[in-house]
Amino acid sequence: MRRSVGFFLILLMFVGAGTLFAGGGAEARRGPVTDIPGAPAPFDGSTGRQLHIAHLSYLQEGEFMQMYRAGVEQQAALLGMRVTVLGRHTDAQSQANAVSQAINLGVDGIVIQHGLTETMVGPAQEALDAGIPVVAFDVDLENPRIPQIAQNDPQHGRNAIEAIVSDFNGQVDMAYVRVAGILPLDKRDGPIQEVVARESGVRIVAQTGTLDSPISTQNAAQATAVLRANPNIRAYLAPYDEFAKGIVLALEEIGRDNVKVYSIDISTQDIEIMTQPNSPWVMTSAVNPSEMGAASVRALAQLMVGENVPQDILVEPMIFTSEMLVEAGVQNMEELMDAFPEFATSNAARSPWMPR
Repeated sequence: MRRSVGFFLILLMFVGAGTLFAGGGAEARRGPVTDIPGAPAPFDGSTGRQLHIAHLSYLQEGEFMQMYRAGVEQQAALLGMRVTVLGRHTDAQSQANAVSQAINLGVDGIVIQHGLTETMVGPAQEALDAGIPVVAFDVDLENPRIPQIAQNDPQHGRNAIEAIVSDFNGQVDMAYVRVAGILPLDKRDGPIQEVVARESGVRIVAQTGTLDSPISTQNAAQATAVLRANPNIRAYLAPYDEFAKGIVLALEEIGRDNVKVYSIDISTQDIEIMTQPNSPWVMTSAVNPSEMGAASVRALAQLMVGENVPQDILVEPMIFTSEMLVEAGVQNMEELMDAFPEFATSNAARSPWMPR
């Protein structure tokens, strides 16, 4: 009899525990709710759930892309949203397919980062047709309903080529890393070609470039051949920091110390290279990559609440020379933003209801 009573009590304990855990599970399944005090719907808690966005990437390699993604995730968290990242490095079809995945996930918004216009225009329209707002970073989706978030890429290109003109008094044979078909690189190229056409003494004597992985070492191999074939080259324009890392590798490989490297974008690894004694990497034009990711999410949030969002949202670049970085004692991105606070953030796509 005592054994039966004992068994019954144990059974009650399991039933009670099951009820308790079932209740806890239901609460866990409900999960967090996006609820920002004073925010408009759907950020005001009215959905009873956490808002969910997708980040569809095309370029993923390098510190810039990692920091961009971190900016997306940090800003989304600040706005009470979760992020799902989809796509594979330089895989256009994977990125296009990711739109359907995002639609099936029932996301509330989509950030499309880089990519090819021809493969993303149709899928982006499918997302809009499904009622999902879309923003694009550094890819032209040819749609007035999709805001374009970008660095001021023409100014980037102008900053880099004009630094070369100034440093060499308008007389230099240079090499140029050029990859066509990538929107920011195409935008950077326009002013570069304009200045070269204007400055008869500035000559592009060799042009290479690839986005094959690993980007820096693949470009180093190409640049090594160029530098060996053209001993007269004194400047190398690499309008993406992963390109510039490759050029520095190539210069080290062949022992050339008479070539200066000019680039666009910045990261901790870039700073480490630029601040080394006698570094060939003397200048870069840059914006904070994390801020570009954050601005993309803020623009998407503005669409989600029904605000009027400009077609083009630009963040202006700053020029950094190796001399500036050394004088400021900067060794990483955190120290760069401390030394140059205007670089850390921007007012791009900010609304008063958004928490800082």
